[in-house]
Amino acid sequence: MYGNEFVVNQSLSQYATKLLKMYLKFPENQKITALDWNARDGEFLSTLTKNATERFLYGVSDSKYNCDQMREEGFHKVSESHYRSEAKITNDIFSLMVVNPQIDSRIIDELFQTIDPYKMPNFREEVQDMVMRQEEEKQYLKDQMKQQIDFGELEDKESNKTFAEESEEEKQERINKQINTELQKRVKAWRMAIKEQQKKMQSMRFDGFLLQRATTYLRPGGILVMVTLKDLIDETISFKLVNQYENIKIIRLEDDEFLQSRKCIILAKKRVKPTREEYELAKAIARTKERPYDSFGKIREITASLEDEPEKYNKQKFRAKVDAIYEVIEPQVEPSYVVPESDPEDITSFRVGPITGSEALITMKKSKLIDTYREKYSQVLSNKEPVTPTPLHKGHIMLLLTSGFLNGYIGTGPDQHLVKGSAIKDVREFSETDDEGNLKVVEREYYNIGVKLLNGQGQFRKIM
Repeated sequence: MYGNEFVVNQSLSQYATKLLKMYLKFPENQKITALDWNARDGEFLSTLTKNATERFLYGVSDSKYNCDQMREEGFHKVSESHYRSEAKITNDIFSLMVVNPQIDSRIIDELFQTIDPYKMPNFREEVQDMVMRQEEEKQYLKDQMKQQIDFGELEDKESNKTFAEESEEEKQERINKQINTELQKRVKAWRMAIKEQQKKMQSMRFDGFLLQRATTYLRPGGILVMVTLKDLIDETISFKLVNQYENIKIIRLEDDEFLQSRKCIILAKKRVKPTREEYELAKAIARTKERPYDSFGKIREITASLEDEPEKYNKQKFRAKVDAIYEVIEPQVEPSYVVPESDPEDITSFRVGPITGSEALITMKKSKLIDTYREKYSQVLSNKEPVTPTPLHKGHIMLLLTSGFLNGYIGTGPDQHLVKGSAIKDVREFSETDDEGNLKVVEREYYNIGVKLLNGQGQFRKIM
């Protein structure tokens, strides 16, 4: 059973998004900021934060069409770039962060061959059958040898006495010990094979990278919403989660949607201060891929007593704590997470990837440069076929450009472009001899003239 790449990489359904919205509580009459690193058309983040009274949404997408859609939806800022691009964003500032990376098609094909690819086989049953067969073979050989050899004469009597005195309980204890030893070997070998598979897929994954990036820009107390495959919640994710976040929940989608996309939603609150004291919890979460999907939402009971069996009690208590992390998405009576307020004025920098031509044009439209130019040269611009007031030589045009007088947004329609001129002064010293034969140092000034053009397609050209 191979997964459909389109289904796996599309946004959550409207139904799942509306249920997820019920887990979040937004502050009344306060501003919040939210960023989606793979926003697509922005619908998911817009729906998720619909209950916020004053929301300022930020989105990243490498699709110009999707960026235009987000701007129409009222996003505060949009960056047309891939989420893997270099980013320059104010740290520790956002109220809410959404991480939903694209899943490589090779990973999808690898994981969707079975319903639960990392479900541990029933090694205990296999090992028990193997050990019992070995015991039967040993017993058969001993019976055969007893019929052929007189052990009273050829073997030490004390050894025979010891063998004969092995009780049924001792025999069962020996067999159980052998079974546990073999079982540990098989489980260890199976997990080693899984780790090798994970190493092969590591170069195809960007979920750990995005989680680290989101953690950098999310404010303390901020809420993380991470959408990823259940099978990819391993050490790469778990240790970052446990060290940097608290109140962690891993929520799988309902059966029909889960079996199509295999997705889970990680909700967590960023810690005020990172910790490394939850090592065992991180190890337990790292085995999410081994947990059957139908076990989500089920908490195993604590049967041991703290007074009678303290060690067993502590193990069962920890197991119940881990079980409580896993849920199936469902309507909520009360929200579990409070999104903190955040002022967009504090976000002094928001840039992902290089500036595109379309973004530069949008910025230029907001500039007063065009209005100023029109005020000064309205007579020229109002003519259908504008003519310069006086003939200008090419050198004059270059002088105007390099002086910065004509810098800016020029033309309309497909001929619309940006022009930037520069004149960099350079002073050089050299020695020369005057008419009287005296050697003197002379300084001369040079100007390095440059004119660059950026067209509507984002292409740079150097004119001179």
